[in-house]
Amino acid sequence: MCWGQAVQGDDPDAAGPKSGPSLDAPQAAFDASGSRVLAVDLAAGQIDPLMRPPPVACVFARFQQVTAAFLAKVAPDIVVAPLFGPDFDVLDLADRLTATGFGGRLLALTAPLPRPEAVRAEVRTHAAGIVFDLVLLPGRPDG
Repeated sequence: MCWGQAVQGDDPDAAGPKSGPSLDAPQAAFDASGSRVLAVDLAAGQIDPLMRPPPVACVFARFQQVTAAFLAKVAPDIVVAPLFGPDFDVLDLADRLTATGFGGRLLALTAPLPRPEAVRAEVRTHAAGIVFDLVLLPGRPDG
C-alpha cells in the first residue's frame, strides 16, 4: 500500500534502482518490492493494485512539488505518473528527473495504446539514463 509520506525508519541505502526486462506490450503491474515509490499526480486507488508486492514506502506528490530538494529528501527508486497529467506529460517529468540526476525507474500509467513501443522509444531517447516503461491501468477501455 502507498502512504501519504515515507514510513519512518526507512533505510535509504536498503534498495537501489530496480530494473527489469521490458516487454513488447505495456506491463499490467510492476515489482515494487524493496523500493521507495514516488507517485506523481496519482491517488492510492490508482496505484495500489498495480504494485506487486507493495513497496517499502510510497509518497504522493503533485508535479509542481517534484524539485531537486524534494527528490533528495524522498529518494525514490521508482517514480510513477500518468502518461498525461493535468498540467504535464511524462516527457516533462522525465526532463525534471534527469535534471536532478535521477537514475531509477520511471513508469507511466496509461490506457492501452495502439503503438506502445513508439511511446517507449520516444521517452527512452528523451530521458537517457532513466529506465522507462508503460503500465496499463486496469479496467480502462482501449484508447
